Amino acid sequence: MLLYLVNTGIIVVALTYYLYKPILKFIDKRRDQIIKSIDESKNLQETFEKKLEESEKKRHENEAELKNEMANLHKFTEEKRKELTADMEKARIDMMQKAHKEIEEKKAALISDAEKEVKALMSRIILDIVENKVPENVIKESISSAWKQYNKHV
Repeated sequence: MLLYLVNTGIIVVALTYYLYKPILKFIDKRRDQIIKSIDESKNLQETFEKKLEESEKKRHENEAELKNEMANLHKFTEEKRKELTADMEKARIDMMQKAHKEIEEKKAALISDAEKEVKALMSRIILDIVENKVPENVIKESISSAWKQYNKHV
């Protein structure tokens, strides 16, 4: 029986030395690997969260900048619209003044021409009266005829 105890002791020592310790080493290495992997994944997660926060912050900054640019662009286009409207109104007023001036010039020229025609007609009538010593009723008819002729031209 002693032999059994010694054999069992030798087997226990051999198993401990050759099997138990290597298994414990393997388990410890594996535990360390798992802990390293967990730490590494936590670091990656923290890095990812920081990058996500940075990208969110950058996106908000870009949105704010874009809104600001849009507001500036809207203000610029509104100023340009007002400027162009003012320029168009000034051009319209200038055109209207020019057209009015041309109309007044044409009107003055027409009146001047009509006045010359009336004077010439009156001169002819007066000369006719003076040269022919025409009676009064003929003079009246001549003036009426001249007046009708003048109205036809005007």
